[in-house]
Amino acid sequence: MTYEEKLDKIVEKLKEERDLTREGHKTKVTFTDKSFTKVRIQETCKILLQLKDDEGVVEIIDALQPVETVLAEQILSPSDDDNYEGVEIIIVEVGEDFDDWYISYVLQQKSQPKNLDWLNLLKVLDVCDDIDKQLQITGKPDLSIESFPYPYIGRFIELFPQDNIGTRKSYQQYRWEGTQYLCKEGIALEVEYENNDALGYGAIKIKVDLSKFVGFYKKLQEEYKKRFETNSKSDPKRTIHKSREKPKARDDSYVITYTKQRQILLNNNAEIGKPDFNSENDLVFSFLYEHPNETFTKGQLEKAIGSTLTKSLHKIIENLGFEGDIKKAFFSVSKNAVQFRNPVTREQLKEMRSPLIKTIKGGGKIVLLD
Repeated sequence: MTYEEKLDKIVEKLKEERDLTREGHKTKVTFTDKSFTKVRIQETCKILLQLKDDEGVVEIIDALQPVETVLAEQILSPSDDDNYEGVEIIIVEVGEDFDDWYISYVLQQKSQPKNLDWLNLLKVLDVCDDIDKQLQITGKPDLSIESFPYPYIGRFIELFPQDNIGTRKSYQQYRWEGTQYLCKEGIALEVEYENNDALGYGAIKIKVDLSKFVGFYKKLQEEYKKRFETNSKSDPKRTIHKSREKPKARDDSYVITYTKQRQILLNNNAEIGKPDFNSENDLVFSFLYEHPNETFTKGQLEKAIGSTLTKSLHKIIENLGFEGDIKKAFFSVSKNAVQFRNPVTREQLKEMRSPLIKTIKGGGKIVLLD
């Protein structure tokens, strides 16, 4: 059991006894070796003395040693000589000072790595990884990390699921939140955003407390590893770093592939369209391609790409190269909502009463069969 776990057990016992006390009265709490199964009285004594001397939230009323080992008039508080081995019982008193301190203690515990939710853990670990790399090179506490390290290496897919304007801005915010957490915890002494990039991808200047960072970073890595292994065992198919799997074509289906060169291909053969890089068409289709068979409103799309759409949803889809029956086969679209179907099977086409699709190799043409 770690020190933090032992401290938590002792504090919770003090809180439980305090809750049972009438308002306006102080609380006396007795600790023995039987108080906890894994916290020995000697360790309990040391922690209570820390709460007394460092925090000032408890008063030690009595600390009893075996009568046969010392004379009654010689019994002293263990704080006098730092000798805890002979202590069998320790009695403390807590009052209103403990009540106020307990609130801050709970808030502090919530921010510990073990209590961070998964996304917040990744935010902090993401920036700590970069800080550690900078420390290896510079060896100095004053350093700088990018607010958006481009090209993104795919360290944590939850923080950056796909590349578009919206997700870049979100990722920059995650990075900033991670550094603010470090500042709040005293791991970073100073944090400042330096916008020295025309595209808004500036740097974050950080001054770290090296004595605190090393231990904290190790604890953060251990917590991540523990949760990662637990998730992998509970769901062997789940890979946290792995990108979303793209749909694959079957003999009885038609599948759209969006290549790194921004080619929209049907069954990896016929090119339907090729939008310009970072254009409205590119951003919208990139998002829909990553979320097939889901329905999104116009407002949700605008939030996802980080900008207001200047064209109608119908026009964007047609500009992408989906027209006529091809559009009907792969899209359901209205004025305010859109769904991209991918892949589409022959059976689905028959149900939609749409013609079958045939691609002619070499020419890259698409032929619709009635």
